[in-house]
Amino acid sequence: MSNSMRAGLYVAMLALAVPSSGQTAEPKPDLSGNDPHWIEDSVAHCWAANPNPEGGESVSWSGACEDGVLSGPGTLTWTQDGRVTGRDEGTFKEGRLTGHGRIISSDGTIYDGEFPGTGTLTLPNGQKVRAQSVREFTGWTIEATVRENPPL
Repeated sequence: MSNSMRAGLYVAMLALAVPSSGQTAEPKPDLSGNDPHWIEDSVAHCWAANPNPEGGESVSWSGACEDGVLSGPGTLTWTQDGRVTGRDEGTFKEGRLTGHGRIISSDGTIYDGEFPGTGTLTLPNGQKVRAQSVREFTGWTIEATVRENPPL
């Protein structure tokens, strides 16, 4: 990865919407299997938010399930066509990663920090830079400008 490239890690989890005055809570998830933005661990029968649905994708959850969705501390492992593509570790609420957590991608990129908030992005070459998790409609984006961000 070039130092002039913006390092971005699109993770497979949405943030918990925290209602404040003037805002409403997110609607309950559609766990019927019709909404591709929710994916079920077929063994645990527990659902996780899936902001970027892809064919051949599956998940495995090690943690508690409350009301049919990921809840509490645990690890969510993502696979595509049988190959591990990433792992989300931390505390989940209503099927979404929230608070302190860690996202590990198959290329070796790791974000360790708050959701939402700041943390450290470790690039595949081992370089560590300050980063920020930002909630977007499609999920978490981990942002760090490598060129302008001195290594930690």
